[in-house]
This record gives sequence, C-alpha cells and structure tokens, in this order.
Amino acid sequence: MPIQTIILEDEAKSLDVISNLIRQFTSDIELIGSAGWVDKSVQLISEKTPQLVFMDIRLADGTGFDVLKKVTSRDFELIFVTAYEEYALDALRVSALDYLLKPIGIPEFEEAVGRARDKIREKKNLEHNSIERKIGVATLSGYEFIDAKDIIWCTSRSSYTHFYCSDGKKLISSRNLGFYEDLLYARNFYRIHNSSIINLRFLKSYIKGKISYVVLTDGTRLEISQRRKGEFLEMLFPER
Repeated sequence: MPIQTIILEDEAKSLDVISNLIRQFTSDIELIGSAGWVDKSVQLISEKTPQLVFMDIRLADGTGFDVLKKVTSRDFELIFVTAYEEYALDALRVSALDYLLKPIGIPEFEEAVGRARDKIREKKNLEHNSIERKIGVATLSGYEFIDAKDIIWCTSRSSYTHFYCSDGKKLISSRNLGFYEDLLYARNFYRIHNSSIINLRFLKSYIKGKISYVVLTDGTRLEISQRRKGEFLEMLFPER
C-alpha cells in the first residue's frame, strides 16, 4: 500500500519542488492533497488522515505550529520543510521526524523519507499485534494491558497514575503521568491539567468561567488549567 501523503505549503514553486521530488525519487508515496492556509490544512488532515505530512513552517496566514495546535488527533509522521534554521528546536519539541532546509538536497530528502517509511512500517507491525494495541500499565504486582480506547481519564496522585475505564475498572500505576502522556498523545487524549489527561471520545461538555471545567460521560468533572485552556479551546473550536 502506498504511503498517503499531503504537502502543507503556501508557495507554488516550493510545492512543485516537493511534488517533483516525490515523483522522481520515491515509488511508494501517493500525494493525496495540499494546502497553504492554516484552517485549510487542519481540514485536509482531518478529511484525508494522511500517514506522512510535509509541512512548511510559514504558511499564508500563520505557521505549521498553528496547524498542529488545532489538529485533534495526530497520527502521521511529520517532515518540516523551511528556509529558516531558527525553528529547528521548535520542530524537535513537536516530535517532527526531520527538518529539511530549502533548497532541498536529494540525499537529505531520501534520508528523511526513508526514516518516515521505517516509522510507518513499524506502526503497521504494531497494529497487527493485538497486545501492542493495548497500553501496558505498570502496577505494583506486574503489568495489566488495557485498550487505550477504554480509558476515560487518568490522573496523577503523588508519583502514581490512577486510570478510570469505561467498564468501571480502576488501575493504579507506579509510573508517573508524564510517562503515559507520551503513549496516549496520538490516541485522541489531551492533558487538560498538570494532574489529569482525558480521552476526548468521552468528553460530554465544557463549562466556561473564571475556572473552566470539562464534564466526561461518566459524570466526572475536571478543572482545565489556565495555561492549557487556550490551546484546548483552539483544538476543540478551530473556527471560533
């Protein structure tokens, strides 16, 4: 199966360059769309669910980082393409697979695509193994494996993480919340507070105010920290 790929680039010349590199130097990448504006990029990712995204740092009305803030579920490999070296550290912070500087060299392009190909192949292998579709929760007595989709929310208490599941199961892990944030990030979870991560599939309502809250489908009411509130609302309501 070809790797489903989109390009987020507002300059026609740069878009042509990347498209031509894909056509000339790859045989397993299928270009399925492109966009150059922030909201159009978010919409394209949502509709096409690509496996690989080439993204310019600067778009017509914002940045690639603005796009990532608005994407509700990120399940693709990301390669930044830019003329600006100063964003390299920011790219690392959002877990970009590679950072290509314009003009793009053919060896650098092929190396970046090779890395993406390896990561995507690894994901597919994990999907074929049912145990890997689960989250391994390190308990005091060993490990319990639970489907990520069944976790409603989890919270930090001291150095432990407490899990609350849709079947009523409660688990206590000896690992901290930060460890599980990394595992859950691409599975439709969001850290609304320093002490809590929620599964967005179980989000029932948002209550605004000086102190804002979310209510989950199991009736749990959780505070959203002021520091995370703006990004959380942008993700939920990109058109507001």
